[in-house]
Amino acid sequence: MRKVFVYILMGATILGEGIIVTPSFGEDSVTVSVETTVPESLELSYWIRWAVEGQDPYEFGHSGDATSIDFSSLEWNDNLGIWQATKYYTVFLIARTSGRSYQIKQTSTGLVSGDNNLNNSFIMDPDYQANDKFSNGVAQGSIPSGDSVGNASLAAGGEKIIYDSNSGKSRIVRVYYGISTGEPETPGEPITGDQPAGNYSGTVAFTLTLK
Repeated sequence: MRKVFVYILMGATILGEGIIVTPSFGEDSVTVSVETTVPESLELSYWIRWAVEGQDPYEFGHSGDATSIDFSSLEWNDNLGIWQATKYYTVFLIARTSGRSYQIKQTSTGLVSGDNNLNNSFIMDPDYQANDKFSNGVAQGSIPSGDSVGNASLAAGGEKIIYDSNSGKSRIVRVYYGISTGEPETPGEPITGDQPAGNYSGTVAFTLTLK
C-alpha cells in the first residue's frame, strides 16, 4: 500500500498539509459579464441654409447658413409683372427614434401683415437626397424601403407630411421654402403688383411623432 500511494503523488503537488493541487496542461477560461444601456430617444434636429435661386443649398459662394427663413425685400420682375424672392431656403431635418416608425409633419401660420397675407404664394417642397452626408461624412444613401417624402404644397394651413418612415431609420430630409412664381410645376400663385405693401411674417413648426 505504501508503494502505491507514492506513485499517485508523483502527478500532484502537495501544498501545506493535506491539500493537493493537480497541474493543468490543457486550457482554462474565465467568463466576465458585459452590459450597457442605449437610452430611448425621440429627437428632431434641424439646420437651415439659404441659396440663390437655381443653386444647390451648399453651392460655394451662392449659399450660406441661416437661423430663420427671411426672404427680405422682394424684387419686381418687369418681364413677368410679379414680385420675386432673390433666394430660397432649405430646412434640413433628421429624426432619432430608436428605430421606431415615425412621421415628420409641418404646420405654418403663413406670411401675414394685418388683414393681408401671402399664404397663396408661400410654398414648401419636401425632398430626399442620397448624397446628403451625416456628421461623420458618410452619405446617407437611397431612401429606405417603405419610407417616403411628402408632396409640394402651400406651406400655410394644416399639417403637411414632410417624411413618413416605416423603417424607423434616421435620415436627412430637406424641405425647400420659397415664394411662388406661378410656374406650372410649382404650387401657389405669384405675387402681383396688386398685393398690399407691408412687412409679412409668420412661423413654421415641425413635429416628430411615432406611428
